[in-house]
Amino acid sequence: MSNFDRLVRFIVVILLISILYVGEFNGPIAFIIIVVSAMFLFASVTAFCPFYKSTNMYTYDDSEDYL
Repeated sequence: MSNFDRLVRFIVVILLISILYVGEFNGPIAFIIIVVSAMFLFASVTAFCPFYKSTNMYTYDDSEDYL
């Protein structure tokens, strides 16, 4: 996972948590936002995304390490 991808995920987490803090959403929608935020936060901190692994998508080019 590239650093840009990790940064975007972290920004999305901050935005979703701030929307919840303001009180725009309640009930099941709020729970879904919390779950999505937790998954994005996990992916941005650990640099591992299960969705990418299951679909064989990569945003990080290993060849950059060898330059």
